[in-house]
Amino acid sequence: MSATPREVMSAVLSRTPPERYPTTASVFSVSSRAAGYTYEQFANLDPYEQAQFEYNVVRKYGTDHLSGSMSGTLLPEALGGKIKFRDHGSPDVDEPLIESISDLDKIDITQIRKYHHYQKSLSATQYLFDLGNGVYNNYVHTWGVFTQAGLFFGEEHLMRACLRDKPAVNALLDFTFEVFKYTQEEFITAGATIGSCADPTASGDMISKRIFEEFAAPYLQKVYDWYKSKGMNTSLHICGNIDDRIDLIPHTHVDIISVDHKVDIIRAAEILDGRVIIGGNADPVSIIMDLRPADIRAYYENLIERLDGYPYAIMPGCSVPTSTPIENVLAMVEVAHAHQPGKYR
Repeated sequence: MSATPREVMSAVLSRTPPERYPTTASVFSVSSRAAGYTYEQFANLDPYEQAQFEYNVVRKYGTDHLSGSMSGTLLPEALGGKIKFRDHGSPDVDEPLIESISDLDKIDITQIRKYHHYQKSLSATQYLFDLGNGVYNNYVHTWGVFTQAGLFFGEEHLMRACLRDKPAVNALLDFTFEVFKYTQEEFITAGATIGSCADPTASGDMISKRIFEEFAAPYLQKVYDWYKSKGMNTSLHICGNIDDRIDLIPHTHVDIISVDHKVDIIRAAEILDGRVIIGGNADPVSIIMDLRPADIRAYYENLIERLDGYPYAIMPGCSVPTSTPIENVLAMVEVAHAHQPGKYR
Protein backbone atom coordinates (compact mmCIF):
# COMPACT_ATOMS: atom_id res chain seq x y z
CA MET A 1 0.00 0.00 0.00
CA SER A 2 1.37 3.39 -0.98
CA ALA A 3 -1.08 5.94 0.48
CA THR A 4 0.16 8.00 3.42
CA PRO A 5 -1.94 8.17 6.61
CA ARG A 6 -3.05 11.67 5.63
CA GLU A 7 -4.06 10.48 2.15
CA VAL A 8 -6.07 7.60 3.63
CA MET A 9 -8.16 9.97 5.76
CA SER A 10 -8.44 12.50 2.91
CA ALA A 11 -9.98 9.79 0.73
CA VAL A 12 -12.57 8.96 3.38
CA LEU A 13 -13.37 12.64 3.90
CA SER A 14 -14.00 12.98 0.17
CA ARG A 15 -16.22 9.84 0.33
CA THR A 16 -13.78 7.81 -1.77
CA PRO A 17 -12.99 4.33 -0.38
CA PRO A 18 -9.27 4.39 0.57
CA GLU A 19 -6.67 1.64 0.28
CA ARG A 20 -7.36 0.68 3.90
CA TYR A 21 -9.33 1.86 6.91
CA PRO A 22 -8.06 4.94 8.76
CA THR A 23 -7.34 4.56 12.46
CA THR A 24 -6.75 6.85 15.42
CA ALA A 25 -5.87 4.12 17.93
CA SER A 26 -4.66 5.76 21.16
CA VAL A 27 -1.13 4.37 21.36
CA PHE A 28 0.47 7.45 22.92
CA SER A 29 -1.15 7.33 26.38
CA VAL A 30 -0.43 3.61 26.74
CA SER A 31 3.17 4.05 25.54
CA SER A 32 3.93 7.01 27.79
CA ARG A 33 2.78 5.08 30.85
CA ALA A 34 4.79 2.04 29.76
CA ALA A 35 7.83 4.34 29.53
CA GLY A 36 7.28 5.32 33.16
CA TYR A 37 5.96 8.86 32.71
CA THR A 38 3.19 10.36 34.80
CA TYR A 39 1.04 12.97 33.03
CA GLU A 40 2.80 15.79 34.88
CA GLN A 41 6.28 14.41 34.22
CA PHE A 42 5.64 14.16 30.51
CA ALA A 43 4.12 17.67 30.40
CA ASN A 44 7.30 19.03 32.00
CA LEU A 45 9.72 17.38 29.57
CA ASP A 46 11.65 19.52 27.12
CA PRO A 47 9.24 20.23 24.21
CA TYR A 48 11.48 18.53 21.66
CA GLU A 49 11.64 15.41 23.84
CA GLN A 50 7.83 15.37 23.99
CA ALA A 51 7.58 15.71 20.23
CA GLN A 52 10.23 13.10 19.50
CA PHE A 53 8.59 10.61 21.87
CA GLU A 54 5.16 10.90 20.24
CA TYR A 55 6.59 10.86 16.72
CA ASN A 56 8.57 7.69 17.45
CA VAL A 57 5.48 6.01 18.93
CA VAL A 58 3.37 6.83 15.89
CA ARG A 59 6.05 5.65 13.46
CA LYS A 60 6.64 2.45 15.43
CA TYR A 61 3.01 1.41 15.81
CA GLY A 62 1.54 2.60 12.53
CA THR A 63 -1.26 4.88 13.72
CA ASP A 64 -2.45 7.65 11.45
CA HIS A 65 -2.26 10.88 13.42
CA LEU A 66 -0.07 13.24 15.40
CA SER A 67 -1.71 15.11 18.28
CA GLY A 68 -0.90 18.64 19.37
CA SER A 69 -2.39 21.40 21.57
CA MET A 70 -2.73 21.85 25.33
CA SER A 71 -5.26 19.99 27.47
CA GLY A 72 -8.30 22.15 28.17
CA THR A 73 -8.21 20.90 31.75
CA LEU A 74 -5.12 23.06 32.24
CA LEU A 75 -6.96 26.21 31.15
CA PRO A 76 -8.49 27.00 34.57
CA GLU A 77 -4.95 27.15 36.03
CA ALA A 78 -3.76 29.26 33.10
CA LEU A 79 -6.48 31.76 33.99
CA GLY A 80 -5.79 31.76 37.73
CA GLY A 81 -7.66 28.68 38.98
CA LYS A 82 -6.45 25.48 40.60
CA ILE A 83 -5.90 22.03 39.14
CA LYS A 84 -4.55 18.77 40.53
CA PHE A 85 -2.44 16.35 38.51
CA ARG A 86 -3.13 12.64 38.62
CA ASP A 87 -0.50 10.09 37.73
CA HIS A 88 -2.33 9.14 34.56
CA GLY A 89 -5.11 10.74 32.55
CA SER A 90 -6.20 14.36 32.46
CA PRO A 91 -5.73 16.50 35.59
CA ASP A 92 -8.68 17.38 37.81
CA VAL A 93 -9.98 20.88 38.42
CA ASP A 94 -9.64 21.49 42.17
CA GLU A 95 -11.94 24.49 42.25
CA PRO A 96 -14.11 26.09 39.53
CA LEU A 97 -12.54 29.18 38.00
CA ILE A 98 -15.60 31.35 38.69
CA GLU A 99 -18.35 31.35 41.31
CA SER A 100 -20.75 33.54 39.33
CA ILE A 101 -21.03 34.64 35.71
CA SER A 102 -20.16 38.22 36.74
CA ASP A 103 -16.66 36.94 37.61
CA LEU A 104 -15.95 36.58 33.88
CA ASP A 105 -15.34 40.33 33.68
CA LYS A 106 -12.28 39.90 35.91
CA ILE A 107 -10.56 37.30 33.70
CA ASP A 108 -7.84 38.28 31.24
CA ILE A 109 -7.60 35.56 28.60
CA THR A 110 -4.27 36.89 27.34
CA GLN A 111 -2.74 35.21 30.42
CA ILE A 112 -3.16 31.88 28.63
CA ARG A 113 -0.24 32.44 26.26
CA LYS A 114 2.04 33.32 29.17
CA TYR A 115 1.24 30.05 30.95
CA HIS A 116 4.24 27.70 31.04
CA HIS A 117 2.28 24.60 29.95
CA TYR A 118 0.82 26.54 27.01
CA GLN A 119 4.29 27.59 25.88
CA LYS A 120 5.70 24.06 26.26
CA SER A 121 2.71 22.50 24.48
CA LEU A 122 2.92 24.96 21.60
CA SER A 123 6.66 24.36 21.13
CA ALA A 124 6.16 20.57 21.29
CA THR A 125 3.36 20.78 18.73
CA GLN A 126 5.49 22.84 16.33
CA TYR A 127 8.33 20.31 16.59
CA LEU A 128 5.94 17.37 16.23
CA PHE A 129 4.18 18.63 13.12
CA ASP A 130 7.53 19.47 11.54
CA LEU A 131 8.73 15.92 12.22
CA GLY A 132 5.60 14.56 10.56
CA ASN A 133 6.43 16.47 7.38
CA GLY A 134 2.89 16.29 5.96
CA VAL A 135 2.66 12.49 6.13
CA TYR A 136 0.18 12.34 9.03
CA ASN A 137 -3.07 13.96 10.01
CA ASN A 138 -2.13 16.73 12.46
CA TYR A 139 -4.81 16.86 15.13
CA VAL A 140 -5.36 19.65 17.63
CA HIS A 141 -7.54 18.47 20.51
CA THR A 142 -9.66 20.42 22.96
CA TRP A 143 -12.77 20.11 25.09
CA GLY A 144 -16.03 21.16 23.49
CA VAL A 145 -17.29 24.57 24.59
CA PHE A 146 -20.06 23.10 26.77
CA THR A 147 -17.66 20.78 28.62
CA GLN A 148 -15.01 23.49 28.99
CA ALA A 149 -17.64 25.84 30.43
CA GLY A 150 -18.42 23.18 33.03
CA LEU A 151 -14.74 23.09 34.00
CA PHE A 152 -14.76 26.86 34.46
CA PHE A 153 -18.04 27.08 36.40
CA GLY A 154 -18.59 23.57 37.76
CA GLU A 155 -20.77 21.02 35.98
CA GLU A 156 -23.59 21.14 38.54
CA HIS A 157 -23.72 24.94 38.46
CA LEU A 158 -23.77 24.87 34.66
CA MET A 159 -26.62 22.37 34.50
CA ARG A 160 -28.73 24.25 37.04
CA ALA A 161 -28.15 27.47 35.13
CA CYS A 162 -29.32 25.81 31.90
CA LEU A 163 -32.74 25.57 33.55
CA ARG A 164 -32.76 28.73 35.67
CA ASP A 165 -30.61 31.39 34.00
CA LYS A 166 -30.25 30.89 30.27
CA PRO A 167 -28.78 34.35 29.53
CA ALA A 168 -26.00 33.61 32.03
CA VAL A 169 -25.27 30.28 30.35
CA ASN A 170 -25.03 31.94 26.95
CA ALA A 171 -22.66 34.57 28.38
CA LEU A 172 -20.47 31.80 29.81
CA LEU A 173 -20.51 29.86 26.54
CA ASP A 174 -19.67 33.01 24.57
CA PHE A 175 -16.70 33.62 26.88
CA THR A 176 -15.58 30.00 26.59
CA PHE A 177 -15.78 30.15 22.79
CA GLU A 178 -13.49 33.19 22.81
CA VAL A 179 -11.06 31.27 25.05
CA PHE A 180 -11.22 28.34 22.63
CA LYS A 181 -10.30 30.52 19.63
CA TYR A 182 -7.53 32.34 21.49
CA THR A 183 -6.02 29.06 22.72
CA GLN A 184 -6.24 27.21 19.41
CA GLU A 185 -5.03 29.90 17.00
CA GLU A 186 -1.28 29.38 17.38
CA PHE A 187 -1.58 25.59 17.41
CA ILE A 188 -3.41 25.73 14.10
CA THR A 189 -0.69 27.96 12.65
CA ALA A 190 1.80 25.23 13.64
CA GLY A 191 0.29 23.04 10.91
CA ALA A 192 -2.90 21.43 12.19
CA THR A 193 -5.12 19.72 9.61
CA ILE A 194 -7.94 18.38 11.83
CA GLY A 195 -9.66 20.14 14.73
CA SER A 196 -10.94 17.65 17.28
CA CYS A 197 -13.28 18.19 20.23
CA ALA A 198 -14.42 15.92 23.03
CA ASP A 199 -17.65 17.07 24.67
CA PRO A 200 -18.52 14.53 27.39
CA THR A 201 -20.76 16.90 29.33
CA ALA A 202 -22.99 17.06 26.21
CA SER A 203 -23.70 13.32 26.54
CA GLY A 204 -27.16 11.87 26.92
CA ASP A 205 -25.87 10.51 30.23
CA MET A 206 -25.51 14.12 31.43
CA ILE A 207 -28.07 16.37 29.70
CA SER A 208 -31.34 16.01 27.82
CA LYS A 209 -31.63 16.29 24.08
CA ARG A 210 -33.42 19.62 24.55
CA ILE A 211 -30.53 21.11 26.54
CA PHE A 212 -28.06 19.68 24.01
CA GLU A 213 -29.95 21.27 21.13
CA GLU A 214 -30.29 24.62 22.90
CA PHE A 215 -26.80 25.04 24.34
CA ALA A 216 -24.21 22.44 23.30
CA ALA A 217 -24.97 21.92 19.60
CA PRO A 218 -24.92 25.62 18.58
CA TYR A 219 -21.44 26.05 20.06
CA LEU A 220 -20.19 22.86 18.44
CA GLN A 221 -21.34 24.37 15.14
CA LYS A 222 -19.51 27.62 15.95
CA VAL A 223 -16.34 25.67 16.74
CA TYR A 224 -16.48 23.59 13.56
CA ASP A 225 -17.38 26.53 11.34
CA TRP A 226 -14.39 28.38 12.80
CA TYR A 227 -12.08 25.40 12.21
CA LYS A 228 -13.35 25.11 8.65
CA SER A 229 -12.68 28.82 8.10
CA LYS A 230 -9.04 27.87 8.75
CA GLY A 231 -9.16 25.21 6.05
CA MET A 232 -9.35 22.28 8.48
CA ASN A 233 -11.38 19.10 8.74
CA THR A 234 -13.10 18.31 12.02
CA SER A 235 -13.77 15.52 14.49
CA LEU A 236 -16.05 15.06 17.52
CA HIS A 237 -16.29 12.56 20.36
CA ILE A 238 -19.13 12.54 22.89
CA CYS A 239 -18.98 9.96 25.65
CA GLY A 240 -21.94 7.84 26.66
CA ASN A 241 -25.27 7.31 24.97
CA ILE A 242 -26.11 9.82 22.25
CA ASP A 243 -28.65 7.67 20.38
CA ASP A 244 -31.33 10.33 20.87
CA ARG A 245 -29.25 13.14 19.32
CA ILE A 246 -27.47 11.46 16.43
CA ASP A 247 -29.88 13.21 14.07
CA LEU A 248 -28.55 16.58 15.30
CA ILE A 249 -24.88 15.80 14.67
CA PRO A 250 -24.86 16.82 10.97
CA HIS A 251 -26.15 20.27 12.01
CA THR A 252 -22.90 20.87 13.91
CA HIS A 253 -21.03 20.69 10.56
CA VAL A 254 -18.53 18.15 11.92
CA ASP A 255 -16.84 15.71 9.51
CA ILE A 256 -16.15 12.73 11.81
CA ILE A 257 -18.09 11.53 14.88
CA SER A 258 -16.54 8.99 17.25
CA VAL A 259 -19.19 7.17 19.29
CA ASP A 260 -19.08 5.31 22.58
CA HIS A 261 -19.96 1.66 23.07
CA LYS A 262 -23.42 2.65 24.38
CA VAL A 263 -24.44 3.88 20.92
CA ASP A 264 -26.19 1.65 18.38
CA ILE A 265 -23.60 2.29 15.68
CA ILE A 266 -25.55 0.63 12.86
CA ARG A 267 -28.61 2.77 13.56
CA ALA A 268 -26.34 5.84 13.88
CA ALA A 269 -24.67 5.10 10.53
CA GLU A 270 -28.07 4.73 8.89
CA ILE A 271 -29.24 8.09 10.29
CA LEU A 272 -26.01 9.88 9.34
CA ASP A 273 -26.11 8.18 5.91
CA GLY A 274 -22.59 9.22 4.97
CA ARG A 275 -23.12 12.90 5.81
CA VAL A 276 -20.77 12.42 8.78
CA ILE A 277 -18.07 9.74 8.94
CA ILE A 278 -18.55 7.47 11.94
CA GLY A 279 -15.90 5.84 14.10
CA GLY A 280 -15.32 4.15 17.42
CA ASN A 281 -17.89 2.05 19.33
CA ALA A 282 -15.69 -0.58 21.03
CA ASP A 283 -15.83 -0.50 24.84
CA PRO A 284 -12.33 0.64 25.88
CA VAL A 285 -12.39 -1.53 29.02
CA SER A 286 -14.34 -4.74 28.37
CA ILE A 287 -13.04 -5.04 24.79
CA ILE A 288 -9.85 -3.03 24.20
CA MET A 289 -8.27 -3.55 27.62
CA ASP A 290 -9.63 -6.93 28.69
CA LEU A 291 -9.86 -9.10 25.58
CA ARG A 292 -7.06 -10.89 23.78
CA PRO A 293 -5.73 -9.25 20.58
CA ALA A 294 -7.32 -11.96 18.42
CA ASP A 295 -10.73 -11.24 19.95
CA ILE A 296 -10.29 -7.50 19.44
CA ARG A 297 -9.44 -8.09 15.79
CA ALA A 298 -12.51 -10.29 15.44
CA TYR A 299 -14.70 -7.60 17.03
CA TYR A 300 -13.57 -4.94 14.57
CA GLU A 301 -13.73 -7.27 11.59
CA ASN A 302 -17.34 -8.03 12.47
CA LEU A 303 -18.06 -4.33 12.93
CA ILE A 304 -16.63 -3.27 9.56
CA GLU A 305 -18.57 -6.07 7.88
CA ARG A 306 -21.82 -4.83 9.44
CA LEU A 307 -20.98 -1.23 8.48
CA ASP A 308 -20.17 -2.16 4.88
CA GLY A 309 -20.99 0.77 2.62
CA TYR A 310 -20.76 3.45 5.33
CA PRO A 311 -17.55 5.50 5.74
CA TYR A 312 -15.95 4.33 9.00
CA ALA A 313 -12.73 5.01 10.94
CA ILE A 314 -11.32 2.41 13.34
CA MET A 315 -11.11 4.01 16.77
CA PRO A 316 -11.76 2.96 20.36
CA GLY A 317 -15.15 3.90 21.81
CA CYS A 318 -13.54 6.32 24.26
CA SER A 319 -10.18 6.93 25.96
CA VAL A 320 -8.22 3.70 26.31
CA PRO A 321 -7.04 3.03 29.89
CA THR A 322 -3.31 3.65 30.10
CA SER A 323 -2.78 0.19 31.62
CA THR A 324 -4.06 -1.49 28.44
CA PRO A 325 -1.53 -3.91 26.89
CA ILE A 326 0.06 -2.27 23.85
CA GLU A 327 -0.64 -5.38 21.74
CA ASN A 328 -4.37 -4.84 22.35
CA VAL A 329 -4.20 -1.32 20.93
CA LEU A 330 -2.14 -2.62 18.03
CA ALA A 331 -4.93 -5.07 17.20
CA MET A 332 -7.00 -2.09 16.01
CA VAL A 333 -4.14 -0.89 13.84
CA GLU A 334 -3.70 -4.35 12.35
CA VAL A 335 -7.35 -4.54 11.32
CA ALA A 336 -7.17 -1.07 9.76
CA HIS A 337 -4.09 -1.99 7.73
CA ALA A 338 -5.43 -5.38 6.65
CA HIS A 339 -8.83 -4.36 5.28
CA GLN A 340 -10.03 -2.15 2.46
CA PRO A 341 -13.50 -0.60 2.53
CA GLY A 342 -15.91 -1.54 -0.20
CA LYS A 343 -17.85 0.93 -2.29
CA TYR A 344 -19.63 3.61 -0.23
CA ARG A 345 -23.39 3.92 -0.47
